[in-house]
Amino acid sequence: MGISKLVAKTINYVRTAGKSSILQTNVDKLKNLKYGKLFYNKSALQLDDIAYHGSPYKFEQFDVKMIGQGEGAAKRGKGIYLFRTKKFAPYFANIKSQDAPLHLGVSKPISNPNPHVYTVEGIKSMNLKKVSLVESKNISRMQENFERNYPNVDGIEMPNGEICVFPKAVDKLKIKYIDKLEDFITLNRGFPFRVWTKDKSKLI
Repeated sequence: MGISKLVAKTINYVRTAGKSSILQTNVDKLKNLKYGKLFYNKSALQLDDIAYHGSPYKFEQFDVKMIGQGEGAAKRGKGIYLFRTKKFAPYFANIKSQDAPLHLGVSKPISNPNPHVYTVEGIKSMNLKKVSLVESKNISRMQENFERNYPNVDGIEMPNGEICVFPKAVDKLKIKYIDKLEDFITLNRGFPFRVWTKDKSKLI
């Protein structure tokens, strides 16, 4: 295994094990990284409290004033969009790239200032209403009425793991990691991401 791949796997291990330093990890387990095995502490990872957000911009915390500045479609309602898995985050981080596929009726690609992927915590503390894709479209058309009828609901979650956190609950989100798009892809080498660029070399 090349040194860069080993470093990437080691960094990923430290993160998923919930450690702040490589010195806190189990040496025997780290030795197995060279064989492509990745060990992690599921309880420390809190799988149900982790989600991912892809954005063409870099920021330190979510700001409700910036809602609509990314993809801008709000197809599931107005709010911050997250994903339970890593699959879609890089795609939406690169949505405004010069080489990204045209998307959502955009007539021409526009510049992508600073694409990043955010690992987010705070989902576990939220009251998310699970809805179908059809229901989510109806909610997006009448979101004010929906929020009035369900005042304790912080957002909605679709069957595919897509989450829309309503503006009123955005302050419950905490950004755990901020990764440049290329770094996120490298740290998760081999993960079956949704295709987000025409330039395949960027995925290597």
